[in-house]
Amino acid sequence: MMPNPLSLISGKGELPEVEQLGTISLEELNQYHCNNPDRRCLCLFGKIYDVTAAVNSYGPEGAYKEYAGHDMTLTIGAHVTGDKWLDKFVKLDEKMHNSAKNWSEYYDTKYPVCGRLDKWDEDYESWPELTDEEKEQLKKGCCIM
Repeated sequence: MMPNPLSLISGKGELPEVEQLGTISLEELNQYHCNNPDRRCLCLFGKIYDVTAAVNSYGPEGAYKEYAGHDMTLTIGAHVTGDKWLDKFVKLDEKMHNSAKNWSEYYDTKYPVCGRLDKWDEDYESWPELTDEEKEQLKKGCCIM
């Protein structure tokens, strides 16, 4: 049987089936860090992705190891590195939102979704905005990926 041509373009093939976590807290997500020998996960826009198979990227020696076990929506949307920006739930400006959304769509093709982060079920409008100082720090941040 011939593969779907769109799956070849997008890179999306059959994603492995993984155990579902359901809706979990940030504290639970934090347990799926890079040094967890059994499972590594990360979060974008409330979707929890199982990145266990990508040990070279998200394992103990991986290039993106700091993202395992965290919500990285702001980090990836702002194209910065650093623990300071992980697990930070703020309103994103349009540019950051679009960038993070593009990455989320990429992750949808690459890693199985295994749950949802409960924090994202809160009212987004009640989240704080970035301060002027934080915006300035983000502008000076290092580019990623």
